[in-house]
Amino acid sequence: MKKMNNKGFSLVELIIVIAIMAILAGAIAPALIRYIDKSRKSNDVSSCKTIKTAVETALGNESVYELLTTGDDYCYIYITPGEATGSTTTTGAQKCINFSGQSKADINGKKASEVEVIAKDEIGTNIGEKTPKLKYRKNAKDTDSKKTPTEFVAVVSKKGTIYVFISVSAAKGMKVKDDKTVGVIADGAENAGFQICPNVCDEYQ
Repeated sequence: MKKMNNKGFSLVELIIVIAIMAILAGAIAPALIRYIDKSRKSNDVSSCKTIKTAVETALGNESVYELLTTGDDYCYIYITPGEATGSTTTTGAQKCINFSGQSKADINGKKASEVEVIAKDEIGTNIGEKTPKLKYRKNAKDTDSKKTPTEFVAVVSKKGTIYVFISVSAAKGMKVKDDKTVGVIADGAENAGFQICPNVCDEYQ
């Protein structure tokens, strides 16, 4: 019977194979990273559209519409990513959905605070069990301070127009310039947030 002579791979052959694999990995990695980033941005754009639809549906309630459109300025709805919306009875929606700039007057015989609870509950229900997560977490290149996206912000104008932004941590006091703008201002810094709806800004294209 013939004896098999299996010596295996030599060290030089192994080094050559590893070197080839390293070269291939180096060539493929940048394209893969770009693909992953694009996928994450696309996911965030989809999440913003979900939030816009949720707010639009909530505005179908006459009291909610009045609450969000009769304040001194725009109404800002800050939505924390990845949190359970729950019911207002369990304070779920109260924790992850917050308003500023909404009407403070009584609405249709109800206190504004009562209508705010209804608004949060409706928006939370329309979004689903949990608020969407932010997938694209890299530093936003268009901000001077290089802040990372932290939350969603839906902005409702007095005409009922809804804009949805992805906000960075510097944008807690974010203000929309006007109904035609693509961008926001916060503490004098431009582009503290990135408009996704109705127009997607260049950063998320």
